[in-house]
Amino acid sequence: MNEVFLTNEANKSLEKLKKSNPKQHLKIIEFLNILENIENPRALPNAKILKGFENKYRWRLGDYRVIGNIEKNEFYIVEIVKIDKRNDKTYKNL
Repeated sequence: MNEVFLTNEANKSLEKLKKSNPKQHLKIIEFLNILENIENPRALPNAKILKGFENKYRWRLGDYRVIGNIEKNEFYIVEIVKIDKRNDKTYKNL
């Protein structure tokens, strides 16, 4: 079992999404539950390491991107830093 937590920015994005796009919000919540229970969050087919970062990954969920840091101790710790719709600004200021 992994530990998944959201930064304030990611949490705010998720709350906004709850109102504007409830179906996508539900998909992301389900995905976060999968991240908690999967053996290796880096092995998911929608996972990709971000160039220029050591432990930063993005998971593609339709038009949205979930971006997070992964640390490995006895279990994986996944810090979700950003949830955003894919556009030119998605990967800025990471």
